[in-house]
Amino acid sequence: MTGNLPDSEGSRLHATTLREAMLGWLRPLAVDLVISGEGHGEIGLMIVPDREVFVQNGMSLDEAGGVMICTRALAALRERLTDWNAAERGASHQIGAALFLAEPPQLGEGEVSAKGDLNGHKIMARRADILDALNAGSAGVVRL
Repeated sequence: MTGNLPDSEGSRLHATTLREAMLGWLRPLAVDLVISGEGHGEIGLMIVPDREVFVQNGMSLDEAGGVMICTRALAALRERLTDWNAAERGASHQIGAALFLAEPPQLGEGEVSAKGDLNGHKIMARRADILDALNAGSAGVVRL
């Protein structure tokens, strides 16, 4: 990711601002998310879905390889991210790929702090195969 994530203080600020904006944009589908992209040339999102919203709206919780593969949820995600990218002019805010995580972040694995904050580095390290799927555009990944 051309200097936008997370190797400097300004980059962390950019990632935090983008994360907050994306959470607002993706509600009610998302309860949290991790931004990836350093070294890949595009921003990727690993989204923690609101499973109750999925169930209430008749969306399946089917998964493959740690990624949720609900066609309706992925279509809704694609629509929201397409609208986001159309509204954002700067390349540093354009989303290139996104997926819904099938397993919520785990406190016992260090993915969540005692305060409830996500540890993005730990999530990406523990779920390196899912991060690879995100970057490759595998099943359950929305590519834009």
